[in-house]
Amino acid sequence: MARRVRRAPFKACRKCKFLVPREATRCPACGSTDLSEDWEGAIVVVDPEKSEVAKRLGFTQPGRYALRVR
Repeated sequence: MARRVRRAPFKACRKCKFLVPREATRCPACGSTDLSEDWEGAIVVVDPEKSEVAKRLGFTQPGRYALRVR
């Protein structure tokens, strides 16, 4: 029996790892057009100023980010 593979509703920016809708052609966070559907893990940053995780990962804007992008 074939296994169904669910596609994520997002693509990830290869430059800043911001998650954008699959239909997007440009990253709203950094303006890059280098988007990938091959990414793993996600983190939601609500307040990057107070988040130790966001600071460590270099995320400066609120939003959804991928942890690994290929």
